[in-house]
Amino acid sequence: MLISTTEELRLYSPANAIDHIDTIQGYIASSEKDTLLEKLGTPLYEALVKYYRDLRNSEDGISTFIQSVTKGEDMPPYAQLLTVCQRIITFDALGRAIDIQAVSVNGSGVNISTADDYGKADDKAIAAYKSTCIKETHAAINALLVLLEQWYKEVTPTNPDNPLAPAPAATVPDGSPSGSSDDSSADSGSAAAPSADEDPATEKAEIAALWVQSRYFYLAASLVIPSATVLQEYLNIYDSREKFITMLPDLRYIQEDIIAPIIGEDFLDYLIECSQKTDNSVLAVCASEKDVKLLRRIIHKLRKAVAHHLEARTMQLKTTDPRRETARNEAVRLTTDLSEYLQQHQPDMPEKALEAFASSPLYVATAPSGSPAGSDDDYNPSFQNNSDDAVMFVTPALPL
Repeated sequence: MLISTTEELRLYSPANAIDHIDTIQGYIASSEKDTLLEKLGTPLYEALVKYYRDLRNSEDGISTFIQSVTKGEDMPPYAQLLTVCQRIITFDALGRAIDIQAVSVNGSGVNISTADDYGKADDKAIAAYKSTCIKETHAAINALLVLLEQWYKEVTPTNPDNPLAPAPAATVPDGSPSGSSDDSSADSGSAAAPSADEDPATEKAEIAALWVQSRYFYLAASLVIPSATVLQEYLNIYDSREKFITMLPDLRYIQEDIIAPIIGEDFLDYLIECSQKTDNSVLAVCASEKDVKLLRRIIHKLRKAVAHHLEARTMQLKTTDPRRETARNEAVRLTTDLSEYLQQHQPDMPEKALEAFASSPLYVATAPSGSPAGSDDDYNPSFQNNSDDAVMFVTPALPL
């Protein structure tokens, strides 16, 4: 449990008049397991629970934490993470509870709950309250994913969009890596709670390393559009990391079943690898800056086509049918333009790109150097007519 007092609830929802945390504790547990857990991933969630448990067991730990939040003081990374997660839990739990708490089930049957000093809320007010809770929950989830993405990029020494970069090593109090086989907690994917005097940068590195194992980790390294930040450049998803994760199946289908058969799987893999490298890495394998510009234009055209296919296909975006049809037509046109562009600039591709492009259906084989196109002087067919060992098979004509 990451919330244990009504004072913590009022940090994020001051208007609630809940006197005892027990009345909503079941909803809090459901919110943690159903909503928060998959966003953090089990290892990071367990580490945060351990941090909160130590906070509760320490003298004045919860009250000190509440004062730090209300005063806006600087807090260590785990405490910052806790505040964002508590906000998610609070609004999700209140949204879950509102419908059931308005109903009283007793020996007399099912009734509407009322209080002597409060007026009865009508259906419209309940619906508005529930809608607000849902909006606040999703806003807090996006804030959580943005925060974790920011920390990961801070602690990643190389290009954070390059999955080949080494992941930040998580450490436990004894200084050994969290993945050590000597630590029984590492075998279960959990991590020890941070000590009070731990360096903030170390805490961020631990959090980032644990979050990498989450399904909601921001980087989908195998895709040509690997993150919400990249997709936002081509399609307005309101910077929603949560929405990007929900569209990953659509992105994978578009890349593997629409784009790959057209431009070739090997060439698509090559472009994805290039898009994940820094400029210096690309320059190291290219002959000139001209090659780099060509690859950038190809990747840009590819991403634009994928984004339009996504807009036409996905049900996660609120799009009208006319706009969806327009996006579909634009996607077809952009894919055709990409194919023509690749064939047009095939002679200009760098050597490694051309090697990957050789297995593409768009590849046009060139004549051997030194012989003019269409020359058959050196042509030697594998079969010769009228040879001594030739055999002819004749089938009888069938009667009409």
